[in-house]
Amino acid sequence: MTDQLLIVPGSPALLRELSPRDAEGIRLRALIEERLDHLLRIPPAHGIHLVGSRDARWRTAHRGSLRAWGAPPEAPVAADGYVLPEILQRILLGPEREQLVSDVRGSLHPLDPEALTVVALDGSAGMTPRAPLALLDGAEWADLWCRDVLGGTGSPQLPEPAELREAGILEPELWREVAALAPSRRRLLAAEHSTGVGRYVAVASVEPTTDASAADPEEGGVCA
Repeated sequence: MTDQLLIVPGSPALLRELSPRDAEGIRLRALIEERLDHLLRIPPAHGIHLVGSRDARWRTAHRGSLRAWGAPPEAPVAADGYVLPEILQRILLGPEREQLVSDVRGSLHPLDPEALTVVALDGSAGMTPRAPLALLDGAEWADLWCRDVLGGTGSPQLPEPAELREAGILEPELWREVAALAPSRRRLLAAEHSTGVGRYVAVASVEPTTDASAADPEEGGVCA
């Protein structure tokens, strides 16, 4: 069974050029590139779809560049993109694979089983005292929920957006879309929060349905 969904962090700290001391970020990027190599051995019929926040707070005037987030001149750039998650996704793909991008959007749906959909998501931003939101009481619960969504064996609960925001998850609606997928297989490949933000790499397989917003729940894969 081929995985059609790849979850990656949405933070620019993933790049060595921006955070050279972030050993976990370097490890996560290497894992993402390894999975992309595997998933794109045969290019998907409908290309690559990029999903991530389109909020104005992540927007930059520098096309394809992370300069607004402190990227030095030697940092890689993308051919397109004016929003942080999209720019980061394109940089992770690299110049050749970026040419396969056929759709960019802020919502998971409509999910195309003939495309590889790469979703940029971050967990709670309150995992440690030095986190962007400082240490939040609900951050540990949020981290466990994110891990369950991406690698659990059952159907995860679907908290209200306000509850997720209070726990430090800044993009609750997109997380809720992923949680509602009920994929036929899901695997959490990596999870960590050394920067104070929950970062995850995961893959999933989704069976085609007549309604792109729903799927029949089946037993998931094993959390790695």
